[in-house]
Amino acid sequence: MEPMTIFALTGAILAAAMVYVVMKVRYHGESQTLADQLLKAQTDTAIVNKKLLGYTKYADHLEASRQTTANMLKDPVLSITREYVLVEQLTRDKHAIKADATVIVKYAVEFAFALDVSASGLAVSEFANGVGLKLSRPTVFGEPKIKTLSNQVVSAADLPDKHATLADLLTRFAPQAKAYGIALCTEDTVRAACKLKALEVLRDTVAKQPGVAHVPAVFAEMK
Repeated sequence: MEPMTIFALTGAILAAAMVYVVMKVRYHGESQTLADQLLKAQTDTAIVNKKLLGYTKYADHLEASRQTTANMLKDPVLSITREYVLVEQLTRDKHAIKADATVIVKYAVEFAFALDVSASGLAVSEFANGVGLKLSRPTVFGEPKIKTLSNQVVSAADLPDKHATLADLLTRFAPQAKAYGIALCTEDTVRAACKLKALEVLRDTVAKQPGVAHVPAVFAEMK
């Protein structure tokens, strides 16, 4: 074979080899780029899935949230003070006084209200669009605290023992004050305040559960 022909064939083979090498290098580079992009996509997907899981994770902790909420609501959830005026008529014959008298006493009464935190009194459930909270109506916690604000005696003669008379009136007013507290348990403002307190505690409790990234709407219903 002539030298020129050999050189030509050799050149063609070398050129083909160079093209193959270049294509192989280019293909390797593109494969690495695709692999990097795929890894990034997988990482981004995992992050998104984790975030999405955080938006529904609250449902896994509803019973734990209920128990924690119940523990935090064991103490009175609301304290309010109302003022009442007692008007008492005292007669000479019945009370052994020199003249009939009218005693006017103004009291400030502090009431404390509690919620039933047992499983039957406080229930938490999952709704399609949030969390449901069912509560029993509030009850009076302990005895009302009564404070005398002022007193006035209208009579033609002074009472022989005003202090004893006022103490007796306070003793008789105490059961009446408790009855006022029981009536307040059905008052809309009292029920709304207790419901709001329970809602706030439950929302904070759910938000602190592990893995929870979003707290949904909480709907409260009071029996």
